[in-house]
Amino acid sequence: MARSRRFILFELNEVPLRVVRHYAERHPGSAFARILERGRHWTTVTPDQGHLSPWITWPTLHRGVSSAEHKIAALGQNVTEADLKFPPVWNVLAAAGRRVGMFGSLHSYPPPADLDQYDFYVPDTFAGGPEAKPAELAAFQQFNLHMVDRSSRNVSGALPVKQAVSLLMRSLTGIRPATMAKIARQVATERIWRHRTARRRTIQSLLAFDLFLTQLQAKKPDAAFFFTNHVASSMHRYWPATFTSDYSATKWSDKWVRRFAGELDYVMGEADQMLGELLAFADREPDTIVLVASSMGQAAVDEATRQVSTEVLLRDTAKFLRAIGVDGDWHRRRTMEPTYTLAFDDEEAADACIDGLSKVKIAGQPIEHRRLDAHGVEIVLGHSNLRNEQVTVTIGNRSVAPEVAGIANVPIEDEVGAAAYHIPEGMLLAYDPRSEWGRTELEPISTTRIAPTLLDLQGVRPPAYMEQPIREFGRAELEVA
Repeated sequence: MARSRRFILFELNEVPLRVVRHYAERHPGSAFARILERGRHWTTVTPDQGHLSPWITWPTLHRGVSSAEHKIAALGQNVTEADLKFPPVWNVLAAAGRRVGMFGSLHSYPPPADLDQYDFYVPDTFAGGPEAKPAELAAFQQFNLHMVDRSSRNVSGALPVKQAVSLLMRSLTGIRPATMAKIARQVATERIWRHRTARRRTIQSLLAFDLFLTQLQAKKPDAAFFFTNHVASSMHRYWPATFTSDYSATKWSDKWVRRFAGELDYVMGEADQMLGELLAFADREPDTIVLVASSMGQAAVDEATRQVSTEVLLRDTAKFLRAIGVDGDWHRRRTMEPTYTLAFDDEEAADACIDGLSKVKIAGQPIEHRRLDAHGVEIVLGHSNLRNEQVTVTIGNRSVAPEVAGIANVPIEDEVGAAAYHIPEGMLLAYDPRSEWGRTELEPISTTRIAPTLLDLQGVRPPAYMEQPIREFGRAELEVA
C-alpha cells in the first residue's frame, strides 16, 4: 500500500470554481492556472440546509458530519460538546500522533489543552484571547484580534501603530520585507484613491501567511491548515464589478463598476501568490500534497442589486443592555457586524437578555436574536437604507432615542450590501508534485468527504461516523486512530 502523505490545506473561504477559473484564464502563468492544468479539481457541495454561513459549513468540512449533527451555528458558540462527539480533523490527527500545524481555521479556539503534537497553533481571528504556539506568535494574534475589534462595516483608515510596532519588533523573523513594502504601498495608495481603503482587509491575511509559511518551512508538519477570508469579503461587495452580466437589473453606475472592477482580481492575485509559495514548497518536499478548499461558494443574488447607503449598527452595548433592563456581567464574543454575540456570567442574565430582546423593535420591526448556549446570546441588526428619522426604537410600550439605546444609523462608504451571497457549491483543488494528473475535473463531492480523505492521506482510519475518503488520491496505509 502507498505510504502516508503530508498535506497542506489552504482554506480559501467561500471561493467557487468559477472565480478560480476566471482568474486562471486571465492569468495563464498563475499558480491557480498551474493547479488547474496539472492537478485535480472538484465542485464540492455542503450538505448543510437553511441559511449558510462559514461558521456552519467549515465545521461540516472539518468534522465530516453535517450541521444537523455537529449543531455548530454561530461564531462564539461553545463547541465543547461538538468537539467531544465530532472532533475537528486536526484534533483527530494529533490524537493519532501526527504533527499538526494550525493557523486560523474557524472554531479552532480555545486551543487544545495539550499542544505537544502541534508544531504551531494560531486560532481563528474570532478567538477569545491571544494564546498561540510558539509564544512569539501571540504578538501577531494580539494584533490580529485588535484589528478584528476595530473592524466594522466600514474599513478604518487609522493605523493601530502601537500594536503594529509590537508585532514587528517581536516577529522580525517571520514577516518578509516584501510584505512590509506591499503594506506601505497600500497605505500610500489610499492617500490618493480613498476607495482603495477596502483593500486593507487583506493586510491581516498577508501578515498571517508570512508567519504561517515561516513555521511551515521550519517545522514541516505532517498536516498544516491555513485559513483566509480576504477573497470572500471582496466577492460579497464587488461581484457586480467583475460579473456585471449576472444581474437582471442593477442600480450601480458605470462609474462604480469602473472604480471597483479590479478588486476581485487584486484579492485573487494575493491568494495566488500564497498558493504559488505552497506549490513551490511541495515541489521541494514532494511527499507533500497541496489542497485548496472552500466549504461553500458565492454567486450573484438579484435581491442585492440595490445599493446599501446606511445600516443600523450597535455602537454601545452597555447602553443597549441598560435600555432593555439587563444587569449582570458580560463580555462580547468576536463576530462580524451586524451580528453581535454576548456571553453572560450567569444564565439568569442571559434569560433576561432574551426576554428584553423580545420586546425591542427598530423601525417597527422585531430584531433577530437567539440563544446560542447557556450563557451566549446572538443579536442581529443591519436594518438598511433608513433615513435617520425612520430609525425609531421601541422597547415594549416605551419609545427610546437611538443614542440612548446605543445604536446608530451608519453611512456605508462603498454603498454595497451583499452583491453575492452563499451557495452550497464550493471547490477542492489538489496538487501532487509526484503526479501530473492533467486538468482532471471529477464528479461533485460532499464536503463531508474531505475530513476522512485528510485522515486517509495520513494513514489514520476515519471514525465510523464519517463517509468514505476520496479514493482518487491513492490510499495510504491505515492504522487505527
